[in-house]
Amino acid sequence: MSDDPRVEALAASELVSSSLLASLVGMLGAKGILSDPEVREIYEQALYLLEQHHAAEPALGAIYEAAKGILEMEMR
Repeated sequence: MSDDPRVEALAASELVSSSLLASLVGMLGAKGILSDPEVREIYEQALYLLEQHHAAEPALGAIYEAAKGILEMEMR
């Protein structure tokens, strides 16, 4: 890990945000508020946005590829 405690705090914050959002989407799907196709569309849109940002920041390619891999696993 980094010697800079801000990096760990930022990573932890990002994990919290990601897990809360995934839980929210899952719960909305489980309650029937979102249909299965709508849940899939949310993940597809997130994947599309990552691809757009990746194109704008090629130096961060490994991070974007890892994020896209996680989204693709969720879509299976």
